[in-house]
Amino acid sequence: MTSSGKTTTNKAPVPEAVADIVKEWEEIAGSPSELEAFGRAMANMVRDLGLSPAELRALATKGTNARELPCLLEALRISIRALAEKDPMLLNDLRRNCAVCEHKRECDDDIAAGTLVPSYQRYCLNVQALDALQHDDGYIAKP
Repeated sequence: MTSSGKTTTNKAPVPEAVADIVKEWEEIAGSPSELEAFGRAMANMVRDLGLSPAELRALATKGTNARELPCLLEALRISIRALAEKDPMLLNDLRRNCAVCEHKRECDDDIAAGTLVPSYQRYCLNVQALDALQHDDGYIAKP
């Protein structure tokens, strides 16, 4: 009971609660060597994907949403299937560039207005690769 006459119930005394939190943290965090190994594995994966630190930060903060890319590929008559089969790394690069693009709203507006093809070259990070794909018969979508 407290001095006001009310009964208080503590689930655990403060030192025991702190000990439980520390124990839980240690279980989650693992040993320093495990954390170091995880860091090395992540660095290797990022390097294998060809990401720069800035690209990794952008993907981490913006996500990996590249929903505009299929619309653009279709509008340009570039076969997504052919691209995925013949050059999956290029497709990943296109997705990554699209995901970090600062012009999503403009692109979405152009998609909605049907003006994507004449407009995308002003702002698209993938413009050079897309232009090359348009001139390669192996990637042209069949009607």
